[in-house]
Amino acid sequence: MSNLQPPVLPEVESFGALVREHQAGLRAFIRMLGAEAASVDDLAQEVFLVAWRRMADFEVGTDFGKWLRGIARHLLANERRKEGRRARLLPGAVADLLLEHAETESAAALNLRRLVPLMEECVGQLPPRNRELLQRRYAGSENAADLARELRMRADTLRQTLLRIRIVVKECIERKSAEAPA
Repeated sequence: MSNLQPPVLPEVESFGALVREHQAGLRAFIRMLGAEAASVDDLAQEVFLVAWRRMADFEVGTDFGKWLRGIARHLLANERRKEGRRARLLPGAVADLLLEHAETESAAALNLRRLVPLMEECVGQLPPRNRELLQRRYAGSENAADLARELRMRADTLRQTLLRIRIVVKECIERKSAEAPA
């Protein structure tokens, strides 16, 4: 048996170097956009897979990290649209705002530091029953169908109630964000 290794294509080596250079920043960016901590690695891997498949679209000489962050924003926006099937992101209002306003890692970090306290304040202003519903569904990760059954209501009614509550929280966050100094 020979110890010969298969030849590595220069493109693979170059892409591997780019992955090593940008992986920590990309993971931080994905987390700041609202991804659950347990899903960050999977989402980063998906971003790198998309980047690998679309390398021909990357303009040499431009910022590779910025290109990756753009892919991540699109991927997470798609995750938000699918969140009914998979709960890998933070509840709707915050994730929507973060995706809407995130342009760079620093902007996302600033938004996260600003918006999370606003969200907590807005949730704190909700009637106790609405706070409990949000807590049980999102922080407690209870399945909407099971929660509805326990509360003796239809699952679609519960989902509609949760949607209305999220809209109230989002509007409150937006109002407080506009009122607060930057």
